[in-house]
Order: sequence, then structure tokens, then C-alpha cells
Amino acid sequence: MSVELVKDKKTQNNRKRVEKWLRNNQKYINITAIEKEIAAPKGLVQKFIKYNKKINDKWIDPLYGVIKQFTTFTLR
Repeated sequence: MSVELVKDKKTQNNRKRVEKWLRNNQKYINITAIEKEIAAPKGLVQKFIKYNKKINDKWIDPLYGVIKQFTTFTLR
């Protein structure tokens, strides 16, 4: 039971981070490229930004991973 609550809390925190980041950086990002990177349906991020349509929970973690990946400036 508590494992589920922790997972839900983590998803909610990631959702807040993803949504805030997308709104703040919408003019600097290529939305289509992000959607292709996670194999999301076309228009998923655009509908969120333009029409404030909620992003399905299953796409939050992949979006969070992509955003985290290209916001860190580490050399590989």
C-alpha cells in the first residue's frame, strides 16, 4: 500500500516538474522531436501547451527522462 503511495507521489512531482518546464521553455524546444524521442502520439505536448490538455500519466516519466537527459550538461 505505501509503495503505491510513494509511486503516486513521485509521479505527481514529476508531472509538476514536466509541466512547469514545458511551459517555461516552450519557445526554445522542438516539440515534435521530443514526442518522437519517446514515441508519443503526435500533438501530445502541443495540446498540453496550447490547449492545457492534461498529459496522460504513462507519458510523464518518459518526458521527465528526456527533459532530464538534455538539461544536464555532462560530457559523455
